[in-house]
Amino acid sequence: MEKRLILRLLVAAMVLMLTGCGAAYGKNTIFSGSETLRADGDISFDYHLFTPENGQNMPIVIVFHGFGEGENIDDTKIYSTLTGADAQSVRPCYVLEPSVENNVYLVQSNRESLYKAVKEITEGLITNKQVDPDRVYVIGNSFGGLATVEFLEYYPEFVAAAIPMCPALTYSKDSTTKLSLIKDIPIWFAHATNDNVIPVDVSRSAVFTLKNAGAKDVTLTEFTDQEMLSAGALVGYHQSDFVVMTDDSFLGWLFSQSRSN
Repeated sequence: MEKRLILRLLVAAMVLMLTGCGAAYGKNTIFSGSETLRADGDISFDYHLFTPENGQNMPIVIVFHGFGEGENIDDTKIYSTLTGADAQSVRPCYVLEPSVENNVYLVQSNRESLYKAVKEITEGLITNKQVDPDRVYVIGNSFGGLATVEFLEYYPEFVAAAIPMCPALTYSKDSTTKLSLIKDIPIWFAHATNDNVIPVDVSRSAVFTLKNAGAKDVTLTEFTDQEMLSAGALVGYHQSDFVVMTDDSFLGWLFSQSRSN
Protein backbone atom coordinates (compact mmCIF):
# COMPACT_ATOMS: atom_id res chain seq x y z
CA MET A 1 0.00 0.00 0.00
CA GLU A 2 2.71 2.49 1.01
CA LYS A 3 4.91 1.56 -1.99
CA ARG A 4 1.99 2.12 -4.38
CA LEU A 5 1.25 5.50 -2.78
CA ILE A 6 4.89 6.60 -3.05
CA LEU A 7 4.96 5.58 -6.73
CA ARG A 8 1.78 7.56 -7.43
CA LEU A 9 3.20 10.59 -5.63
CA LEU A 10 6.47 10.35 -7.57
CA VAL A 11 4.57 10.23 -10.86
CA ALA A 12 2.43 13.20 -9.82
CA ALA A 13 5.52 15.16 -8.76
CA MET A 14 7.24 14.46 -12.09
CA VAL A 15 4.20 15.67 -14.00
CA LEU A 16 4.08 18.87 -11.95
CA MET A 17 7.77 19.59 -12.53
CA LEU A 18 7.53 18.93 -16.26
CA THR A 19 4.57 21.24 -16.64
CA GLY A 20 6.08 24.09 -14.62
CA CYS A 21 3.69 24.00 -11.66
CA GLY A 22 3.17 27.46 -10.19
CA ALA A 23 5.44 29.23 -12.66
CA ALA A 24 2.81 31.89 -13.32
CA TYR A 25 3.48 33.45 -9.94
CA GLY A 26 6.72 35.03 -8.71
CA LYS A 27 8.17 36.95 -5.79
CA ASN A 28 7.33 40.64 -5.76
CA THR A 29 10.37 42.84 -5.33
CA ILE A 30 8.58 45.64 -3.46
CA PHE A 31 8.83 43.43 -0.40
CA SER A 32 11.97 42.07 1.16
CA GLY A 33 11.84 38.83 -0.79
CA SER A 34 13.13 35.40 0.22
CA GLU A 35 16.31 34.08 1.73
CA THR A 36 17.67 30.55 1.50
CA LEU A 37 19.15 29.55 4.84
CA ARG A 38 20.31 26.42 6.61
CA ALA A 39 18.61 24.97 9.67
CA ASP A 40 20.59 23.18 12.36
CA GLY A 41 19.47 20.02 14.11
CA ASP A 42 19.15 16.32 13.38
CA ILE A 43 18.59 17.13 9.71
CA SER A 44 19.66 20.03 7.52
CA PHE A 45 17.37 21.73 5.04
CA ASP A 46 17.02 24.92 3.08
CA TYR A 47 14.07 27.16 3.64
CA HIS A 48 12.65 30.38 2.31
CA LEU A 49 11.43 33.04 4.69
CA PHE A 50 9.46 35.90 3.18
CA THR A 51 9.44 39.04 5.31
CA PRO A 52 6.61 41.56 4.87
CA GLU A 53 7.28 45.26 4.52
CA ASN A 54 6.05 45.92 8.07
CA GLY A 55 7.74 43.05 9.87
CA GLN A 56 6.54 43.54 13.44
CA ASN A 57 3.91 41.43 15.24
CA MET A 58 2.63 39.93 12.00
CA PRO A 59 0.99 36.58 11.25
CA ILE A 60 3.07 33.80 9.76
CA VAL A 61 2.02 31.05 7.37
CA ILE A 62 4.09 27.87 7.50
CA VAL A 63 3.89 26.17 4.10
CA PHE A 64 4.67 22.51 3.50
CA HIS A 65 5.07 21.72 -0.20
CA GLY A 66 4.19 18.43 -1.89
CA PHE A 67 6.36 15.38 -2.44
CA GLY A 68 9.09 16.04 -5.01
CA GLU A 69 8.62 19.83 -5.07
CA GLY A 70 11.62 20.74 -2.92
CA GLU A 71 13.83 22.01 -5.76
CA ASN A 72 11.82 25.15 -6.59
CA ILE A 73 9.91 26.02 -3.45
CA ASP A 74 9.49 29.69 -4.30
CA ASP A 75 7.48 28.65 -7.37
CA THR A 76 5.01 26.44 -5.52
CA LYS A 77 1.46 27.68 -5.86
CA ILE A 78 0.93 28.43 -2.18
CA TYR A 79 4.23 30.23 -1.50
CA SER A 80 4.19 32.27 -4.70
CA THR A 81 0.58 33.34 -4.12
CA LEU A 82 1.05 34.28 -0.46
CA THR A 83 4.19 36.30 -1.19
CA GLY A 84 2.75 38.06 -4.25
CA ALA A 85 1.93 41.76 -4.21
CA ASP A 86 -1.84 41.22 -4.34
CA ALA A 87 -1.94 38.89 -1.33
CA GLN A 88 0.55 40.93 0.69
CA SER A 89 -1.37 44.16 0.09
CA VAL A 90 -4.47 42.59 1.64
CA ARG A 91 -2.94 40.25 4.24
CA PRO A 92 0.72 41.02 4.91
CA CYS A 93 2.44 38.13 6.63
CA TYR A 94 5.62 36.16 7.01
CA VAL A 95 5.74 33.03 4.88
CA LEU A 96 8.04 30.18 5.90
CA GLU A 97 8.51 27.22 3.55
CA PRO A 98 11.13 24.53 4.17
CA SER A 99 12.57 22.68 1.20
CA VAL A 100 11.89 19.05 2.11
CA GLU A 101 13.90 16.32 0.40
CA ASN A 102 12.05 13.12 -0.44
CA ASN A 103 14.01 11.05 2.09
CA VAL A 104 12.92 13.45 4.83
CA TYR A 105 9.26 13.19 3.88
CA LEU A 106 9.41 9.39 3.71
CA VAL A 107 10.82 8.77 7.20
CA GLN A 108 8.76 9.55 10.30
CA SER A 109 11.76 10.41 12.48
CA ASN A 110 13.06 12.81 9.83
CA ARG A 111 9.70 14.52 9.59
CA GLU A 112 9.65 14.86 13.37
CA SER A 113 13.04 16.59 13.27
CA LEU A 114 11.78 18.84 10.47
CA TYR A 115 8.74 19.90 12.48
CA LYS A 116 10.88 20.63 15.54
CA ALA A 117 13.24 22.81 13.51
CA VAL A 118 10.38 24.68 11.80
CA LYS A 119 8.81 25.37 15.18
CA GLU A 120 12.13 26.66 16.54
CA ILE A 121 12.56 29.00 13.55
CA THR A 122 9.07 30.35 14.15
CA GLU A 123 9.67 30.72 17.87
CA GLY A 124 12.75 32.80 17.09
CA LEU A 125 10.61 35.20 15.06
CA ILE A 126 8.12 35.34 17.92
CA THR A 127 10.87 36.09 20.43
CA ASN A 128 12.07 38.94 18.21
CA LYS A 129 8.53 40.38 18.19
CA GLN A 130 8.30 39.86 14.43
CA VAL A 131 5.54 37.25 14.55
CA ASP A 132 2.32 37.33 16.54
CA PRO A 133 2.25 34.11 18.61
CA ASP A 134 -1.55 33.99 18.33
CA ARG A 135 -1.52 33.97 14.51
CA VAL A 136 0.60 31.04 13.42
CA TYR A 137 -1.02 29.26 10.45
CA VAL A 138 -0.09 26.05 8.62
CA ILE A 139 -1.04 25.01 5.10
CA GLY A 140 0.07 22.25 2.70
CA ASN A 141 -0.90 20.06 -0.24
CA SER A 142 -0.49 16.26 -0.61
CA PHE A 143 2.55 15.23 1.49
CA GLY A 144 2.47 18.84 2.60
CA GLY A 145 -1.07 18.16 3.79
CA LEU A 146 0.21 15.21 5.80
CA ALA A 147 2.95 17.44 7.22
CA THR A 148 0.33 20.04 8.12
CA VAL A 149 -1.72 17.54 10.10
CA GLU A 150 1.32 15.99 11.77
CA PHE A 151 2.73 19.40 12.72
CA LEU A 152 -0.58 20.18 14.43
CA GLU A 153 -0.49 16.85 16.25
CA TYR A 154 3.03 17.51 17.55
CA TYR A 155 2.28 21.12 18.56
CA PRO A 156 -1.52 21.49 18.99
CA GLU A 157 -1.23 24.58 21.19
CA PHE A 158 1.09 26.43 18.80
CA VAL A 159 -1.16 26.88 15.75
CA ALA A 160 -4.20 29.12 15.32
CA ALA A 161 -5.65 27.41 12.22
CA ALA A 162 -4.71 25.20 9.28
CA ILE A 163 -5.70 24.20 5.75
CA PRO A 164 -4.63 20.64 4.81
CA MET A 165 -5.22 19.92 1.11
CA CYS A 166 -5.57 16.36 -0.22
CA PRO A 167 -3.39 15.19 2.70
CA ALA A 168 -1.45 11.94 2.29
CA LEU A 169 -2.62 10.66 5.66
CA THR A 170 -2.69 7.06 4.45
CA TYR A 171 1.11 7.11 4.45
CA SER A 172 1.30 7.54 8.23
CA LYS A 173 -1.01 5.53 10.47
CA ASP A 174 -0.03 7.70 13.44
CA SER A 175 -1.47 10.76 11.73
CA THR A 176 -4.94 9.18 11.63
CA THR A 177 -4.86 7.69 15.13
CA LYS A 178 -3.82 10.96 16.79
CA LEU A 179 -6.41 13.24 15.23
CA SER A 180 -8.19 13.76 18.54
CA LEU A 181 -5.16 15.81 19.64
CA ILE A 182 -6.11 18.56 17.18
CA LYS A 183 -9.87 18.64 17.66
CA ASP A 184 -9.73 22.15 19.15
CA ILE A 185 -7.85 23.72 16.21
CA PRO A 186 -9.91 25.32 13.42
CA ILE A 187 -9.14 23.21 10.33
CA TRP A 188 -10.46 23.49 6.78
CA PHE A 189 -9.75 20.44 4.62
CA ALA A 190 -9.83 20.78 0.83
CA HIS A 191 -9.86 17.87 -1.60
CA ALA A 192 -10.91 17.17 -5.18
CA THR A 193 -13.72 14.63 -5.33
CA ASN A 194 -11.94 12.73 -8.12
CA ASP A 195 -8.36 13.04 -6.88
CA ASN A 196 -6.67 9.93 -8.26
CA VAL A 197 -3.51 10.13 -6.12
CA ILE A 198 -4.97 10.57 -2.62
CA PRO A 199 -8.64 9.48 -2.51
CA VAL A 200 -11.10 12.03 -1.13
CA ASP A 201 -12.22 9.45 1.45
CA VAL A 202 -8.98 10.21 3.30
CA SER A 203 -10.18 13.73 4.08
CA ARG A 204 -13.76 12.62 4.63
CA SER A 205 -12.59 10.09 7.20
CA ALA A 206 -10.37 12.64 8.97
CA VAL A 207 -13.23 15.12 9.27
CA PHE A 208 -15.57 12.39 10.50
CA THR A 209 -13.04 11.31 13.14
CA LEU A 210 -12.42 14.88 14.30
CA LYS A 211 -16.12 15.66 14.62
CA ASN A 212 -16.68 12.46 16.56
CA ALA A 213 -13.88 13.58 18.88
CA GLY A 214 -15.76 16.82 19.53
CA ALA A 215 -14.28 19.19 16.95
CA LYS A 216 -16.44 22.31 16.53
CA ASP A 217 -14.60 24.11 13.70
CA VAL A 218 -13.57 21.46 11.19
CA THR A 219 -14.92 21.25 7.67
CA LEU A 220 -14.20 19.76 4.25
CA THR A 221 -14.73 21.37 0.86
CA GLU A 222 -14.66 19.09 -2.18
CA PHE A 223 -13.85 20.37 -5.65
CA THR A 224 -15.43 19.19 -8.90
CA ASP A 225 -13.35 18.33 -11.96
CA GLN A 226 -14.45 21.58 -13.57
CA GLU A 227 -13.40 23.64 -10.56
CA MET A 228 -9.99 21.99 -10.61
CA LEU A 229 -9.46 22.49 -14.34
CA SER A 230 -10.71 26.07 -14.24
CA ALA A 231 -8.09 26.86 -11.59
CA GLY A 232 -5.34 25.44 -13.81
CA ALA A 233 -4.94 22.03 -12.16
CA LEU A 234 -4.01 19.00 -14.23
CA VAL A 235 -6.20 16.01 -15.00
CA GLY A 236 -5.60 13.75 -12.01
CA TYR A 237 -7.06 16.44 -9.76
CA HIS A 238 -4.34 16.32 -7.12
CA GLN A 239 -3.59 20.06 -7.06
CA SER A 240 -6.21 21.28 -4.63
CA ASP A 241 -3.84 24.13 -3.79
CA PHE A 242 -4.66 25.65 -7.19
CA VAL A 243 -8.32 26.08 -6.26
CA VAL A 244 -7.63 27.11 -2.67
CA MET A 245 -5.23 29.83 -3.79
CA THR A 246 -7.76 31.26 -6.26
CA ASP A 247 -10.72 31.18 -3.86
CA ASP A 248 -10.17 34.02 -1.40
CA SER A 249 -12.65 32.61 1.09
CA PHE A 250 -10.00 30.13 2.27
CA LEU A 251 -7.35 32.71 3.07
CA GLY A 252 -9.99 35.08 4.43
CA TRP A 253 -11.05 32.37 6.87
CA LEU A 254 -7.47 31.44 7.76
CA PHE A 255 -6.37 34.96 8.60
CA SER A 256 -9.50 35.60 10.66
CA GLN A 257 -8.42 32.94 13.14
CA SER A 258 -6.47 33.74 16.30
CA ARG A 259 -5.66 31.78 19.42
CA SER A 260 -6.73 34.82 21.41
CA ASN A 261 -10.33 34.56 20.08
